[in-house]
Amino acid sequence: MLVEAIAKAGNLWVSMDTVIKSQIKDLLLTTLASSSEARQASSQVIAKVASVEIPLKQYWPDLFQSLLRNMTQQGIPAQVKQSTLETICYVCQETSLLVNHEVNNVIRAVLRGNLPSEPIGVRLAATKALLNVLGFAQANFGNEMECRLIMRVVYRAAMSQEVEIREVAFQCLVSIASKYYEVLGWPYGELFNITLKAINGDVHSVSLQAIAFWNSICDVEMELLQAHSDFIKYNIPHLIPILLESLEGEEGQEEDKVDAVMNIIPKLLSQILKKLGHTLDMQIDDGREKQQASSLCGLLQLIVEKLSGTDKTKHLVLQNADAIMTMLLRVLATSRGGGGGGEAMLATGALACATGPAFEKYVPELFKHLQAGLENFEECSITVVVVGDICRAIDDKILLPFCDQIMSLLLKNLQSDELPRSVKPLIFSCIRNIALAIGVHFSERYLTPILVEIMQGAAGEVCAQQSDEELRKSVLEAYSGILQGCGDAKAEVMMMPYAQYLLQFIDLNAQTAEGVVVQAAVAATGDLADALDKRQSSC
Repeated sequence: MLVEAIAKAGNLWVSMDTVIKSQIKDLLLTTLASSSEARQASSQVIAKVASVEIPLKQYWPDLFQSLLRNMTQQGIPAQVKQSTLETICYVCQETSLLVNHEVNNVIRAVLRGNLPSEPIGVRLAATKALLNVLGFAQANFGNEMECRLIMRVVYRAAMSQEVEIREVAFQCLVSIASKYYEVLGWPYGELFNITLKAINGDVHSVSLQAIAFWNSICDVEMELLQAHSDFIKYNIPHLIPILLESLEGEEGQEEDKVDAVMNIIPKLLSQILKKLGHTLDMQIDDGREKQQASSLCGLLQLIVEKLSGTDKTKHLVLQNADAIMTMLLRVLATSRGGGGGGEAMLATGALACATGPAFEKYVPELFKHLQAGLENFEECSITVVVVGDICRAIDDKILLPFCDQIMSLLLKNLQSDELPRSVKPLIFSCIRNIALAIGVHFSERYLTPILVEIMQGAAGEVCAQQSDEELRKSVLEAYSGILQGCGDAKAEVMMMPYAQYLLQFIDLNAQTAEGVVVQAAVAATGDLADALDKRQSSC
């Protein structure tokens, strides 16, 4: 019914006497200089008339020329300029047909209205008018000079002191990103800095539009299937941390911003995986490619750690875990000569912590890389940390057939004079995690050799190097982990021959150390007392 009524009204207008219509249109344009309410009503009526006449082409051919004159003639009051720009805005909303010379006039009017010398109201109306004319500006964006001029105006508006103008300017950028993606390379750095500054520090409404801009970029690039897209290639390393930081606001605040970030992160994650795959497919022994693989793996680690920190975002990691792990395994398989192996291993550890017991399915394929990392002293420190992460994630599911080989390598490394001393505390921490993870299995298979190694090797080194607090703390924590993990009666019996030595070692550290070492010594004393108490109770 409404559509029929509008069509009927349009036909009545077309059939009206031409002289009368001209008089009405002149009065409508004149009313743009009247009171506020009259100006607004006149703007809307002009738009309705234009929506009927513009498609017919022969009617009201000078409309946009008349509106442009209001913007270019000297002495035109600000309120007339503002109402003129609002009229342009309404006209663009009402019609779907504007020819090039009409669009050119509109853009000229908009550019004049955006001059810094104009009042806030005029500049805001001009920015809104630009937003509404973008859909008609294909030819203008196809002209490099005009494109640069329009983009310069948008950038200036995006840096305005007025919040409303900035918000509309970023809406313009969102629209340009989806309609004219190919022009966004100029000026590249400025566009990047403007959007990230808005995400990181602007008011909520502007920040939300800046996120929407990158969401549009992702949508376009995913549609174009650009594995080596310029915007994502250069901006992801800086964009991801800023977006993830925005998830750390207070609970319940700015939910729509959080939702927007949660919408874009999976798209960026998809781009990272695609780009990493593209890098690996190139198979070029090039330092830049290796650095790129390393950087992308570091981003994967950051994303996994940040998203897995809250229940609201953890599902994004779980949904993409298979794709992430598949790519990390590819990196590890090709990284023996460098190229992201360390970062891929750290990202693997982050994924293990995030997925928990579900990580078990990746261990068979991953183990050969863990083994290689433990055998390589340059990579050993990272690998040891990741083994600990995996143990905490999947508990005793790592026991067989992998745990024997892992423990053998850890003991071998502890006995090596070539292994950097800084790695040994990490090994003891890893042993602690293994003991806690596999419990009674540890006492059955590894308790005696580990205690002998601690007593004969590492503990002696601690006595000789009392300034190494990290090593002392890690040995004490390894004792605690073994005592806590191996809590069965058999393990307690096996521990008894070493109890006196352990007490002496604890006493030494309690007397000569302070801070975290003393705390670890007290904890180990408590764990030993619990073990002895359990044994006494069972007798």
